[in-house]
Amino acid sequence: MAALAILTCRPNSHPFQERHITLGEPVKVGRSVARARPAASNGIFDCKVLSRNHALLWYENGQFYLQDTKSSNGTFVNNQRLCKGGEESPPRDIFSGDLIQFGVDVMENNRRGDKITHGCIISTITLYHPDGREAKPTPFLNAPNPPGITIQSQDLYQLAQYLQEALHREKMLEQKLVTLQQLVHNTQEASESGWQALIDEDKLLSRLEVLENQLHIYSKNHSEDTLRQECVTLQEEKLQYETTAKESLRRVLQEKLEAVTKLSELERSLSSSEDECGHLKEMCEHAQHELQLLAEKYQDKLKTEKELKDELQEAEQKHSEEMDRVEQEKQELSEKIEQMTQQEQSLSAQIESLRADNDFSKEQLAAMKAKLESIKELNDDDKISLNDSEVSNPDIIPLTLSPKEIEPVSLEEKLKETQQQIEKYKAQITESDVKLNESSDKIEQLQRELEQAQIDSKQYITKIATLEEKFQLSDLHLNQMMENALADMKLQLKESRKQCDSSNELILSLQEQIVTLESEISLYKIPQQEDKTVVTLVGTQSPVNSLHSSPNTSISSTTSDLSEDESWKELLEEARQAQKKAEIELQKNRGELTMSQSQVKKTTEEMKVLQTQLTEATKIADEKTEQVANLQDQVHKAEAATKEVKQQILDLRDSMLEEQEQLRKNQNIADSFKNQLDTEKSKHKICQTELEDSKRKLQEAQQSAKQSHNEAEQFKNKIRHLQHELDSERKDRRDAHITRHANVESYTGRQSPRNKEFIALKEECSNLRKRIQAIEAEMKMSRRENLQLSSEYNKLQESYKQLEALKKKLENNEMMWQVNLTDAQKDAEMTKNEVRGRSLTSMRPAQQLSHSTENIAALQVQCKDYSEKISKLNTDLNEMSTDYAVLAEKSKMVSLMSSIPLLLLLFGFLMALYPTLSEITNTSS
Repeated sequence: MAALAILTCRPNSHPFQERHITLGEPVKVGRSVARARPAASNGIFDCKVLSRNHALLWYENGQFYLQDTKSSNGTFVNNQRLCKGGEESPPRDIFSGDLIQFGVDVMENNRRGDKITHGCIISTITLYHPDGREAKPTPFLNAPNPPGITIQSQDLYQLAQYLQEALHREKMLEQKLVTLQQLVHNTQEASESGWQALIDEDKLLSRLEVLENQLHIYSKNHSEDTLRQECVTLQEEKLQYETTAKESLRRVLQEKLEAVTKLSELERSLSSSEDECGHLKEMCEHAQHELQLLAEKYQDKLKTEKELKDELQEAEQKHSEEMDRVEQEKQELSEKIEQMTQQEQSLSAQIESLRADNDFSKEQLAAMKAKLESIKELNDDDKISLNDSEVSNPDIIPLTLSPKEIEPVSLEEKLKETQQQIEKYKAQITESDVKLNESSDKIEQLQRELEQAQIDSKQYITKIATLEEKFQLSDLHLNQMMENALADMKLQLKESRKQCDSSNELILSLQEQIVTLESEISLYKIPQQEDKTVVTLVGTQSPVNSLHSSPNTSISSTTSDLSEDESWKELLEEARQAQKKAEIELQKNRGELTMSQSQVKKTTEEMKVLQTQLTEATKIADEKTEQVANLQDQVHKAEAATKEVKQQILDLRDSMLEEQEQLRKNQNIADSFKNQLDTEKSKHKICQTELEDSKRKLQEAQQSAKQSHNEAEQFKNKIRHLQHELDSERKDRRDAHITRHANVESYTGRQSPRNKEFIALKEECSNLRKRIQAIEAEMKMSRRENLQLSSEYNKLQESYKQLEALKKKLENNEMMWQVNLTDAQKDAEMTKNEVRGRSLTSMRPAQQLSHSTENIAALQVQCKDYSEKISKLNTDLNEMSTDYAVLAEKSKMVSLMSSIPLLLLLFGFLMALYPTLSEITNTSS
């Protein structure tokens, strides 16, 4: 069986068939080509986003690995990219249930100009070991976060939602600004058309005044001089009116040009602001993505903390088990020491018994010497008695004398030999006594050394107990420290493990030394054969005694009966037997002496070995004392460091609580901003309705203006026709002036209907003048409103400049945020590398504590920076709220501007009265 990997498609992924990949060897993940086509059992996908050789997936040493092989669009595990584009990533451990993404969504323009998105491969992977077990992550990864220290993922999710809502609101505001700009543009166009209509109306009114004056002149009967004067005055007035009209037109055109330039500038600023808003949106999205990455890293750190907690618990359990083992080994060692003391007592008793046997053997040898001397004296007496018997009885038993004379000579030689052997044995016994004394002295020295070793072992036991107590205290401190900051105490865990290993090695070395001491003491035990030799020595004493007693009896019998030859023969045989027994006993004693010599040599060699071992033990004891002193120093340093780390962790807790309070305040501020935005949305809806009404009114005004323009053109045509008629009438008058006197009566008759028409025209002209005065008053009002609008426009420009300044501030803040995010990412990578390096290499506790203090100081500085940035953001939000209020007030001014179409409607109503004038002109014609 080989390892198995199953890739299931996600809903937001490029569609693909579920893959069942066996990982007997590394599997390539990439894009389909002619040689490699996608199948259900390989990692080839029909996706344009992937590279040909995108990634590698393999199984090794009970773990699954994924590696990015220089892909262009990258590989992601749980939304974390393995490496930069075009670089090869290190192998990454993956587990069952991880979310794996190959590539990124890519936008592409079609030939038609349409945008096409090519999706990436997003899948959830399930992994199975060769034995069928699922490769799930360790349980501490899914453990709940400890309260009080961490920021929950719900809070982060709420923050992300708030940011999304803020972006949506920003988009809505941009849309509102666009609609407002369109409305302003439409109102400007309507105002321009209105101004043009007003100018045309002024022209028409001036023309009407001229015509009325002409009619008034024609109605009067003036002379040619008066007519000429009136014409001159009229021409002068005409010139004045034309000059004033030209100046007014010039002013209006200048205002129009200024308005157009301002509009162009506003449009440019709007386009730039839109581009900047788009850039800011992209930056916000990037910041959101980075926030998500930070949240994931934070969860990973929490998981690592949980792992460290579990490792702490396991280490504590192991430490407790090792302490129990140490106590058991102490008990066993104490029992062994008691056994050794008992063995020493038994050995001392055996040595005393051997000394007593030695003394007894010496006494026996002295008795043997005395008996041998007595035997020599008896032999001399026997010789004398035999010589006397030969003198007295020369003929009795002549044949038997020769062997009897020979036998005493052999006995004397044998006795001399025995004496020599006995002297040798004495010398050997003295030597053995000296050696025994030396061995006893050595044994006493060894006993003293053993007592010193026992005292040293007791001292070591007490030191070990004190060290164990100190280790327990240090373990308690370490447990408290690990409850507060688990991430910083990895190194201390390793130190405690090393110390436990060193203590175990010390205990093992002590056990080995004790075993060696036991073996050495067992070597000093005298074997049981010596007891047997003692028994044999005691047994041999009985025949010797019998031998001593037997010659005494024989001698007494010889003294009593010297004449009996048979008794002499028996005595000689008994002496021979006793001599044989003595020789056998001497041989036995020689063997025993050789055995004792060999044993003495062995004891001397063993004593030398013991001396060397004792010197080594003293050296080891000195080294252990030095190690104990070093351990005590390390324990004191660790305690001081733990106190410092405790204080730093408490400070960090306080800072975290302050940050949580600030976050709550920010949430409250965001809620208030939400409420303000809701109210402004409602206001915006009202403004939209008003703007729609104003649009309708503007359309109606435009239609009426068009109608008025058409009517004005018709009126112009009629005025031209009237001018032609007036010219014809002038000619007629010139012709009629000659015949005036002749036709006075007829002229008076015709004048009456003309007078009536002129009176009606005068009344209409007076009405028109009143209307013109009213229109002039309205024009003055409109000019005032235009001045107000220009002032408001200046205010809007100032506010726009302020908004640009705020935008620059926000850009700077975003740049600072990006820099801080990059710094935080670098710090996180540095911490990961440090943790890996610490796990690989064993550092000293002082260096580890210095690193932990530096990391804590850096974290404190980062917390302060983040708090300052949050305060800056709060101030920026407040400024934005004030700016938004100013914009709301300006929207009110825009609603006031919507009253301009009403004026245009009034103008349309006035223009509707012109048909009456046209009818009058028709009647006059």
